Amino acid sequence: MDFMISLRDPRNPKRRTAPRYLVIEDGAAAPTQLGLSAWASRVIAQFPPIAMKNPDRVVRTGDILFLVHGFNVDSAEALKFHHNCASSLRASGWKGVVISYDWPSDGLVFAYLPDREDARDAASKMIRSAISVLQDRQAKDCTINVHVMAHSMGAFVTQQAFTNAYQDVPKGWRVGQVLLVSGDVDHTVFSAEHATAKAFVEHAGRLTCYTNRRDKALLASNVKRLALAPRIGRVGLPDDSPRPMVEVNCTGVFEALPPTIRDSLDPSPSHSFYFDQRAFWDDVVLTLNAGLDRSDYPNRAPQDGGKVPNRFVLGATPMSDGIYHAALAQATSSIPSN
Repeated sequence: MDFMISLRDPRNPKRRTAPRYLVIEDGAAAPTQLGLSAWASRVIAQFPPIAMKNPDRVVRTGDILFLVHGFNVDSAEALKFHHNCASSLRASGWKGVVISYDWPSDGLVFAYLPDREDARDAASKMIRSAISVLQDRQAKDCTINVHVMAHSMGAFVTQQAFTNAYQDVPKGWRVGQVLLVSGDVDHTVFSAEHATAKAFVEHAGRLTCYTNRRDKALLASNVKRLALAPRIGRVGLPDDSPRPMVEVNCTGVFEALPPTIRDSLDPSPSHSFYFDQRAFWDDVVLTLNAGLDRSDYPNRAPQDGGKVPNRFVLGATPMSDGIYHAALAQATSSIPSN
């Protein structure tokens, strides 16, 4: 069973509406809508209680991952993206609950600017109507780690949400891991003194950016006409980004793909190839489990000889099952690190 929070009006999916809380039952053709309280209770119930030595006390622990899709995604594609990510995470051994945050991008090829307007509105609801809802529902003996993975303009939604959350919710909220995949965000906002960088440091344990230097969708020549700066999903983190921020360069993974994919004139493969690669998903699950130091992942190598800290290159060939499961066991059982 999986879950979704949708901002789409079911009568007109291109329009925004109040958040709808949905359950994705195994094998069901479409999600089922519940009231907020019932939905939150169903989410918490996915974490079975663990009996303690004190017979009167039980605890619930586990992990939730919020998925935030990118632009040009209609409701059917959002659900398809959810199923692909959830099944890939489980194939790599992740045990948590997946919740999609579905914002109403237009699903049209030339709807980029309207999508950015929708993204800003979605950002204002992301913390208030999604992450903080579950944190508020956690009881004294219920500790659930919340993480976020965002693709493309979903990274813009996430960046806006973290930067401006002080306007919407009380201070003190926090998530574990934030993963930005081919992020459609100005890379300069991750410089140490920028308000965005400070917000991520305050509210997240670690931020990991997955990048591709050959991302055609984020080419500077394409975004220049929209008056946008170079995007983090293509050029990577600035050199002065804070220590809790990590870059994983996946260009080599993309370049190892068949020429029909790698050299396609269609910009989509270079922007979304990550989600079909086992090497990427294994790295994601190790990151979510949080117990490995960023430099100890078996399939990462320092970028540019380690000249800038916290910059790595992801190996194009997936790890062997033995190496991966040993790393996963260590990541799961170790003390979480930034």
